[in-house]
Amino acid sequence: MADNGPPAPDGRLEIEARLGKVQAYGKPRQVWVDDGHVFVEGYDGTVVSMTPEVAIELGRLISNAGADSLVNKVMDKARDAEPAAPQAD
Repeated sequence: MADNGPPAPDGRLEIEARLGKVQAYGKPRQVWVDDGHVFVEGYDGTVVSMTPEVAIELGRLISNAGADSLVNKVMDKARDAEPAAPQAD
């Protein structure tokens, strides 16, 4: 299984260079199985296909990253809602 940790510093530069081409991904329209492959139709009509093994691994990685992102979002909101600490005179 692939490592879902942050990329190494040298790999990070390459990824950051590609981030300008990233498109937001909305809810998939459909997901189906045919002839031993998993197909996903994106919100924009683009269809991707993958083997069952890739679909399972991708699903796990996305689920873990989504959970981490949601926790970060909740923690950020909680931090922003905390009252400011009193300043010493």
